[in-house]
Amino acid sequence: MWVRILPVVFLGICAISDGLRREIPLAAVWLGIAAAVVLRICGLAGDGSLRSALLSVLPGLLFWMLGFVSREKIGYGDGWMLVMIGLYTGLWKCFLILTAGLVSSSVVALLLLACKKITREYQLPFAPFLLIGMGVVWGLPY
Repeated sequence: MWVRILPVVFLGICAISDGLRREIPLAAVWLGIAAAVVLRICGLAGDGSLRSALLSVLPGLLFWMLGFVSREKIGYGDGWMLVMIGLYTGLWKCFLILTAGLVSSSVVALLLLACKKITREYQLPFAPFLLIGMGVVWGLPY
């Protein structure tokens, strides 16, 4: 159970910082990545294989490349957070968390746009939605 709490703590720190300052504390993310690697080596997160670990960071690396291509309209911190999430959860759960985060951020953005609280140029922080996505995915009965 505590293996599920650890990424929530690291992601929670990132979500608070992203929401308040629009900045991802990379030290917290890298500490989370280091802890996930140790847990994978010990067999407590994922299956411990190198192949599985490399596949699990794929969503984060793809997001990191999107940040590069978009000239950081998608921040590099979002990619690093997805690398961390992938190491804790594995490839498919990471994709589900990303999907839930994207859907929830889209719904909130549409609602805020419809209520004229934001403009199209407004950049919503993404870390809180990844935290919501993690809660949704881990709350699923499977």
